[in-house]
Amino acid sequence: MAVAAFIAVMVETIIIQQRCVDAVKRMNPEKTASVYDVKFQREWMDSCDEAEKLMIGKCAYKAYAAANTACAVLAIIFAVCALIFNTGFLPPFAVCVIWFVLQFIYYRETIRYSKAGNRIS
Repeated sequence: MAVAAFIAVMVETIIIQQRCVDAVKRMNPEKTASVYDVKFQREWMDSCDEAEKLMIGKCAYKAYAAANTACAVLAIIFAVCALIFNTGFLPPFAVCVIWFVLQFIYYRETIRYSKAGNRIS
């Protein structure tokens, strides 16, 4: 039952994403990326102009900041619960692993782009 529910949610998500992309394509015919393509995100970014890329970057940074805050709060809550309710170390550890990956990718990309200078694409 859980697997069927998971598959149903995934199909629904893909259909909603396809409808959103189709709506944007009707307004901007230069967009040609397909949701079903493996390289969809890369093709979509390539079809964006500089203003759209700037907006995506600003939104991505807001999401990054929100994820940092959420990870910090969850790590503290789960650590306190582990101490008080003896729930174990796995929940705070899992949050910290996700937080570490988030930080690692952000700083790796920051270093990569700072070395690239004006050749950022």
